[in-house]
Amino acid sequence: MFTKNEWLVDPADFDNAMFLEIPVSVWRGNQYIDYGGVIKKHDAVAVFIDGNCFHKKEFRFKIR
Repeated sequence: MFTKNEWLVDPADFDNAMFLEIPVSVWRGNQYIDYGGVIKKHDAVAVFIDGNCFHKKEFRFKIR
């Protein structure tokens, strides 16, 4: 379904990564920000990973 280093773009991508418990890393532009982990939940505004909240407008998410 996913390949390593694939960006999450659509809401379905976030849903699938969350339900399949696929770890993601967190990026701001082309800069690596956080090792990330498994998505606990997400909505239209934010992604929640291991107690951290990352806003979708500010960050991008990549399959590890």
